[in-house]
Amino acid sequence: MGRKPDPLAEERALVERAAAGDRRAFEQIYRAYARAIFGYVLVPMLGDRDDAEDCLRETFLSAFGALRSYQWKEPGIYPWLKVLAKNKARDLLRASGRRQRLRGSFQEHVEAFVDGGTDPLDEELQREHLRARIEVVLAEVNPRYARILRLRLLEGRSREDCAAALDVKIGTLDVLLFRACKAFRQACDKQGLSLRGEL
Repeated sequence: MGRKPDPLAEERALVERAAAGDRRAFEQIYRAYARAIFGYVLVPMLGDRDDAEDCLRETFLSAFGALRSYQWKEPGIYPWLKVLAKNKARDLLRASGRRQRLRGSFQEHVEAFVDGGTDPLDEELQREHLRARIEVVLAEVNPRYARILRLRLLEGRSREDCAAALDVKIGTLDVLLFRACKAFRQACDKQGLSLRGEL
């Protein structure tokens, strides 16, 4: 997993300055420990460098805000940063699990065609009917969420393409997709609609 980085010279004084809002002091802490947090903590936990980069950013944003309540302990701030990073990674992994379940629920709706339909014309009519019902539900959700669902799940575009189209990072796209699937399901419930069955 790699060795712990060497503590900074006068680290305690740097931490105190950063806690008081000194951004330059905080940048020194970031430069000293970000690479180790990224390479030895986040990448192994998440298995994805894009997710690890997002988590790294969130870790240090949280750290900057939480430094005022940080209590100095030897051998320095690195163990505290490591705990923050692990918590951020666990949050992302939990969100990813929920996202997959919600996405699966959405896909069940999208792919819910009658069993045994072999007539191509009949199948096309079913698809058009299903698409119309999906659009009714999408009209009720946030337009940005609706766009994400159309791009990623109806058009089947890659995460990278979707992120580029929406001008967001991959990690942000995943969070938005999770929220979009949740909003879609809530819109279905609100309208009393099931896209399964009446097709």
